[in-house]
Amino acid sequence: MHEPLDLWRAAWVALALWRVEHGEARWVPVHPQDPRPGAFGGRADLHARPPEAPAFLPIYVPPVPPLGIEAHNLRLWRHDARAFVRGLGYGERQLMEAYLGKGKPQTLVSFNPSAGRLQTHAPLDLLDLFVRLARRAEVDTPPPPGVE
Repeated sequence: MHEPLDLWRAAWVALALWRVEHGEARWVPVHPQDPRPGAFGGRADLHARPPEAPAFLPIYVPPVPPLGIEAHNLRLWRHDARAFVRGLGYGERQLMEAYLGKGKPQTLVSFNPSAGRLQTHAPLDLLDLFVRLARRAEVDTPPPPGVE
């Protein structure tokens, strides 16, 4: 079974992707410093589609103090998410699409205060899928005070 932190992060990554799929959130593009065509060693091709700018999905993970989980932010890069989906098998891809296509987001994991542990509300294969994806996200550390 997975660690509580992994399950908790997976639940919030799944919700964030559901929100993107339904137009409630969007990827945050990271624009290069030099916007000139071909400035990064590539040849400027006027007929080619411009390359998609790198982008990330900011994900807030709320705290669960009884489990020692502090509030933090994750950053899931779009290219990592796409590579993950490309590497899925047919059944796993269908499972992910079924979750993301639902009209309302399904709670994968919740904290049960009376039991003092996380309670799962989804099939284990769906949880495993989102745990693996959440492990690709990096912890987004805020800049030091006074730095923008």
